[in-house]
Amino acid sequence: MLTFEDSQFQGSNSIIEKLVGLPFQKVVHSITTLDAQPLPNNGISILVTGELMVDDSPLPMRFSQLFNLLPTGSSYYVLNDIFRLNYG
Repeated sequence: MLTFEDSQFQGSNSIIEKLVGLPFQKVVHSITTLDAQPLPNNGISILVTGELMVDDSPLPMRFSQLFNLLPTGSSYYVLNDIFRLNYG
């Protein structure tokens, strides 16, 4: 599940549709902090903060994102993902 600015999207097709439909052409991520903690069953909880440079805007948008990775075979999948733009 993806929670994006108070809206929830369940399943890979719904999440991809949301991300592809965002109203910008170019986004550059600049990560400020990254924290990780272990979860039960060898999962990982990750919190990222940073800034997004969108299209040709001179002003960055601050963001925070929390997601949980769970193992599947020899890799991981995203179980939950919470993304928030930090205004103010």
